[in-house]
Amino acid sequence: MGIPFFNEKIITPKKHSEIIKENKIQDGTWELSADVVIIGSGAGGAVAASELARNGWKVVLIEEGSYFTPAQFNSDEFISQARLYRDAGFIVTEEQTLSILQGRSIGGSTTINWQTSLYPPDYVTTEWSERFGWQGYSREEMDSFVTEVHERLGVHEVPNHLVNANNNVLRVGGKKIGLNPQVLRNNNRGCIGLGRCGLGCPINAKQSAFLTWIPDAIEAGAIVVSNMRAAKIKEGKIKTVIAEFTPDAYETAPKEVIEMMEIKAPVVIVSAGAIEGPALLQRSGIGNGWVGRNLKVHPTSTIFGKFDSEIKMFQGPPQSIVIKDGHNQNGTGYGYWLEAAPYRPTLASSLVPFYGKQQFDVMKDFTKYNAGIVLVRDGADGEANASVKYSLGRRKVYFELTPTDGLNMLRGLKALAEVTVAAGAKELVFPFTRFTEPYKVTGNDNFEWILKESTRPGDLTVGSAHPHGSIQSANDPEKGAVDLNLEIYGHKNIFVMDASVYPTGLSVNPQITTMSIVLRAARNLATQKEERTKI
Repeated sequence: MGIPFFNEKIITPKKHSEIIKENKIQDGTWELSADVVIIGSGAGGAVAASELARNGWKVVLIEEGSYFTPAQFNSDEFISQARLYRDAGFIVTEEQTLSILQGRSIGGSTTINWQTSLYPPDYVTTEWSERFGWQGYSREEMDSFVTEVHERLGVHEVPNHLVNANNNVLRVGGKKIGLNPQVLRNNNRGCIGLGRCGLGCPINAKQSAFLTWIPDAIEAGAIVVSNMRAAKIKEGKIKTVIAEFTPDAYETAPKEVIEMMEIKAPVVIVSAGAIEGPALLQRSGIGNGWVGRNLKVHPTSTIFGKFDSEIKMFQGPPQSIVIKDGHNQNGTGYGYWLEAAPYRPTLASSLVPFYGKQQFDVMKDFTKYNAGIVLVRDGADGEANASVKYSLGRRKVYFELTPTDGLNMLRGLKALAEVTVAAGAKELVFPFTRFTEPYKVTGNDNFEWILKESTRPGDLTVGSAHPHGSIQSANDPEKGAVDLNLEIYGHKNIFVMDASVYPTGLSVNPQITTMSIVLRAARNLATQKEERTKI
């Protein structure tokens, strides 16, 4: 599959001299106007840009990261993480209690995610309705939007011949102990199982936003600019978004660049993600006390299992099997589920809680290890103990597991250990920092002890790839930062359209839900063009 024709119009640093000449820019600042400025090009911003542009809005979309073509995607994990991920793949909380993976390029996290395509179960959307007034979001009620997203992205079940050894551990072990492994859906056209999703798909099989919604938006007239970081939003009837040039650290910038953009528009859509979005609003003085509060991260922890045969977790589609049996603990709607992770050496070594020779010995046999992960729907105690704050000139993230979320993590780790051993693992590397060497499987293993382990900061290695909910939506400003139309309370024509708006833990990988909800919100906004853009 080739690169979409309209991607040639993405304004990258290489085109700056041309833009400077055409627009007679004298001082390095490009001033332009639009009907709407969209900040961010991931699952939220790309969909919003496409929908509004196709309905006649003059759209300018800016993205802090670079634009990469498949020819630039390679298997060099270090360079790829540095270029494609925010903070080189390690957004670390202030207390060093959590490390978060998040994309930063044209396409956002859709460029480097693992393709898992899900929509939350009804008990999640029922909670949205009952607690926050989010009505009409059940899977059945959202079917037309979800189906449209599925069709655009080529969502389908992973065929059996592409279920790799890493995921097969969940299927084999799960069935042996009476659980119900299920086949996942992925978003691709022509996947051959290279296993490089997290480094960018080099054959354009994965249908990321830069292959779908972004070219759709450009074809409809949208202006898309890479390497521009939104520094501030200036409020007013006509808003001004100030953006600063952000060069790629691994590519020499042209001699002549646009140093700053000042984009004026009556409407602004913030789609900068659950980490940078609240930081941008805070430094702009926009929004109420819910901005940055109740960050949900879908906390995740890993068990590595060593097998006699090679697993090569990094080959094949990253995620093809899921075990959901523990997801609804005691009918609360909160719990855990089990998936696999395709860690490559750099990321895997950072998750092995050993040092020196013990860590080296594990990594020496890296190809024989599988990686199972537990994902917990956070917020079981009413509100997640996590937040984003912009202070002293920088963005800061805070996180700590709440008691019930911690218990659900331990329940999940117990189940994952049982599954991995049932599949034939001979050793386990647990995420508890008290361990100094792998756990040797005896054949008479009882993992009840896991439920008594500590989840206090520093005692358990926790990660995240799904930050969301830090600018949550609700039917009352006492319960959220944005209203049910995703417009920020107290600020007309400033919207948030990305994973930040979920009022509770989402419970599933967020791409499909985010695209579906933003498609609905943007389609609704598109009908209000005359009212919203009239000066």
